[in-house]
Amino acid sequence: MEPPTTCSVPQGLFMVGAYYSMKGYSMAIRIAYFSWTGHTQKVATALAERVNAELVRIEPRGSFNIAIGGMKAFLSMRSPIKPCKTELAGIEELIIATPVWSGKVPPFVNEYCSAVTGGEGKPFHVFTEMGGKGAESAIASVRQLLEKKGMRFVSSASTVERDVDSGAFTATVERFAAGIQKK
Repeated sequence: MEPPTTCSVPQGLFMVGAYYSMKGYSMAIRIAYFSWTGHTQKVATALAERVNAELVRIEPRGSFNIAIGGMKAFLSMRSPIKPCKTELAGIEELIIATPVWSGKVPPFVNEYCSAVTGGEGKPFHVFTEMGGKGAESAIASVRQLLEKKGMRFVSSASTVERDVDSGAFTATVERFAAGIQKK
């Protein structure tokens, strides 16, 4: 697998294939994220630094049309992704970080959640990043997919693009991380 060429490695992380990993991460928490414009990647990276998590980037296989992607999101469809870590052996908690498209999650996130294995009984969290609205239905989409696999929903949080752009999202990430670490 070739490393992504359209984004740089976030500070404090090293790259292994398409996976970003915190230096010395514990493997107990995995954050799987999809980011179209970089907003969700910024949020996922900040969260990973706070909870000492492994980052797994969900990437589309091949090119795609954003309009078709939005339609597929609205219809809760899936689209092919590049191979990435979907097996949860050795992972205690999963966090899905996703943008909101058409009030749902992108088809690539649907594909990732459908491909997750080894999550029976494990807790998961959802973090959405959006332009303005739709977090509740996006979170419900992820919950439905992972709860069918026997996983246990714990918490969710959301940010909006303007807060990510201004840096004001960090307080939300801090509160979300504190809740995860509190257990």
